[in-house]
Amino acid sequence: MGRGNLILGLAAGYHYGDVRPFLASLDRAAYAGDLVFFVSETTRDLDRMRAHGAELLPMDRAPGLEDVPCNGLRYFLYLKYLRTSGKTYERILISDVRDVVFQRDPFAFPWPEGVCCALEDPSASVGSCPFNARWVREHLGEAALAAIADRPVSCSGTTVADHASMLAYLERMTGLLLPPSTGECMAGYDQGVHNHLVHTGGLAGLTLFDNAGPILTLAQTRGEPALDVRGEVLNRAGRVAHLVHQYDRKPSLFKMIRERFA
Repeated sequence: MGRGNLILGLAAGYHYGDVRPFLASLDRAAYAGDLVFFVSETTRDLDRMRAHGAELLPMDRAPGLEDVPCNGLRYFLYLKYLRTSGKTYERILISDVRDVVFQRDPFAFPWPEGVCCALEDPSASVGSCPFNARWVREHLGEAALAAIADRPVSCSGTTVADHASMLAYLERMTGLLLPPSTGECMAGYDQGVHNHLVHTGGLAGLTLFDNAGPILTLAQTRGEPALDVRGEVLNRAGRVAHLVHQYDRKPSLFKMIRERFA
């Protein structure tokens, strides 16, 4: 039943102040679809999150997932939710929640069928970024890294897909996340798996959007992003980005957003 839209996020250990910009900006964008946060026992201010219309579900660990870092665990949670919710969605966004703000309804953009992923700034490749290189090499091996070392980094923090394509993406992700990699600096190894799938043809119907598109991913960019006269953040093409990700990496932008959604 249902053909609306869905946003899925993980808010493990966060308090309301951590996610208020995400929630308040989504309200400001007049988003009317479903919103589900998975929360841990240490997530605080749950009633304040629910006041924004978020459905909060426990971050339960199924047997065999005890050692999977939270970043990897979320894919298993999302997959189970989609398999058991009884709903079929038009479009689904899986998103980081601490460092994402919305300037438009994320589904107002005409997303194509299939999986839509965001590219970071081309100044860094998978192989040249020490974090991404480590995640691929330590979890998938030297040969896997060599195969995609020259490819641009795709951020695993924001992915959009139609319902069937999101199920397929989550199935591929979870299939490669086990056994987990738990070594030093490996909490984000899910992004290594994500880039492996993106750059080796592991995702059918894939569309990649760079920073001229609807998602502006800021970590690898230089300086502060451009703003229009209303203080909205512009993408590389000079248009208002629907989503701004990693805004906390830019001190002036971070200050502005925190004050706007205080």
